[in-house]
Amino acid sequence: MSMLRQYERLNAIRNALQDRLELYEARDCFGVDDFDDGTASELKDRIAELSDEIWSLKRRRGPYEDR
Repeated sequence: MSMLRQYERLNAIRNALQDRLELYEARDCFGVDDFDDGTASELKDRIAELSDEIWSLKRRRGPYEDR
């Protein structure tokens, strides 16, 4: 898989997880779930992992690929 395709795939997954996290946190605002089941922290951890992978891909790109 090319770096660009891998970057796009990871970015799409991260965006989907961020959307899920926002929905989960919005439910807390309305008092739907008043207990912490660890979902928010799991989503945040996975988002951080994906961000690190994306950053690593960007770092490995050649200097001319930024254009």
